[in-house]
Amino acid sequence: MAQVTLQVTVVEARNLKDEDTLGQNDAYVELYFDKDYKQRTTTIKDTNSPTWNETFTFNLRKGDDTLHIKVYDDDAVGKDSIGSAKVSLKKIQQAGGRLDEWVKLPAHLGLGSHGEIHLILQLS
Repeated sequence: MAQVTLQVTVVEARNLKDEDTLGQNDAYVELYFDKDYKQRTTTIKDTNSPTWNETFTFNLRKGDDTLHIKVYDDDAVGKDSIGSAKVSLKKIQQAGGRLDEWVKLPAHLGLGSHGEIHLILQLS
């Protein structure tokens, strides 16, 4: 079986929920299939609508079927979770191997939103 890779471009985010009392978020994104192997963007300071335009490549293994996306606010002490989402590989396959979309970061119990993240996902 040929090695399948997934390229994920984290383009930007908008309307991120503000986790800071003063100022705006210092946001970054973590991407992973397996919690032992995470990739992350750089931190964009003091904005709730950051632009990254960073691309990551994952070598997919059997059982990798859901990309986990977590958005954090980087603080001097630790990090605050802004929101998280998942994208199924099936959804990318059904879109012809390429998906360019805004992914919502649902609030608790799906009520409301903690913002959206713009991703371009490409299987090869």
